[in-house]
Amino acid sequence: MCADPADRLQPCLPPDAPQAPPGGWGVAELHAHTSASDGVPSPEELVRRADRLGLDVLAVTDHDLIDGALRARDYARRSGARVEVIVGIEVTTRRQDHIVGLFVEAPVPIFRPVIDTVRAIQAQGGLAIVAHPFLGLPSSISPQRLAAALRHASFDGIEVENQYMRERTRAAVRAFLTRQPVGASIGASDAHFGDLARAVTLFPGRSAGDLRAALVARTVVAARGALRHPPPSPADHARNQFRSLLKLPVLRVRQVLRQR
Repeated sequence: MCADPADRLQPCLPPDAPQAPPGGWGVAELHAHTSASDGVPSPEELVRRADRLGLDVLAVTDHDLIDGALRARDYARRSGARVEVIVGIEVTTRRQDHIVGLFVEAPVPIFRPVIDTVRAIQAQGGLAIVAHPFLGLPSSISPQRLAAALRHASFDGIEVENQYMRERTRAAVRAFLTRQPVGASIGASDAHFGDLARAVTLFPGRSAGDLRAALVARTVVAARGALRHPPPSPADHARNQFRSLLKLPVLRVRQVLRQR
């Protein structure tokens, strides 16, 4: 449950959230990056921010590796943080489409077909989520490629709310889902600067176990967050670009070599 608004500047629960189930909504951030990949905050700082915002569950989903997520989960447990951290990963596929794996415990092979990526996530008990679809960018799956993948694989969810999705994109996703369901509808920020809860997933319960059950049952609700974060500084943008353009390629080469 979100912390008392009096304890912080703004609540993490969107003010226009639908009527809550008995016991209230749990609030989850399901797409966030740390300095282990191309995010700005360290895993520890991301946990502290999530705790300050009153989030119930935080998924750390660094690009193509889980080191930062494991650090964040360990720190949350050691520090007594109220937020529960789940290990995630944002996997780069052969066509550069991005698939988020939630509840994973091992890295997922990269640069593989989307179908193989989904199966690899699910084989270790994880949930496979389509990340920021239909943006028209190399990292975003197109309607045509998603339809083709659905003929051979079953996703567990799709992001329908994301801070980088404009209304036209949201409408395109909604229209697609009327024709072809793609699992649970997810709200997630894709936070790189610690800008959590700009889009959230609401679920009955409070724990990561409750969240997983709601994702499987498709009883979650995607919602736009009401939080406003200060714009990233030039230094933060520089850190993000350095890690994205220089650090990540090196990490991916190492990952590919380990896969052989």
